This record gives sequence, structure tokens and C-alpha cells, in this order.
Amino acid sequence: MKKFKFLLLLLPLTLFISLLDNQILKGFLSSEKILPHYGYIGILVIAVVVLIFFVIQFDKKSNS
Repeated sequence: MKKFKFLLLLLPLTLFISLLDNQILKGFLSSEKILPHYGYIGILVIAVVVLIFFVIQFDKKSNS
């Protein structure tokens, strides 16, 4: 079971991507307002930072 612990990272990532994809398909970024675009980029940056943090933590635990 410990070998597949990294799969727990993929489930929230899949849900996150699915939610963002649904919002974009509904026309979330179709307006010419700048604020939604900055919000979208901010959410993506935060998600990548969190994902990198969890991958580093997982890697540290697997090496020890």
C-alpha cells in the first residue's frame, strides 16, 4: 500500500483540473475583464506550489 501512496496526490489534482475545466467551458474566461484572468493564474500557481510541496515531502519520506 505504501508504494501507491503517491496516487493520493493524483485524486485531488484530478478533481482540481476537472473543476477548472468545467468553469472554463462555461465561459469563465470569455469576458475581457482582467481580474478573472489574474485569479485563474493565481489559482494555478498556488496549486502548482502545493503540488510541488507534497511531491518533495513524499520524496523525502520515501528516501528515508
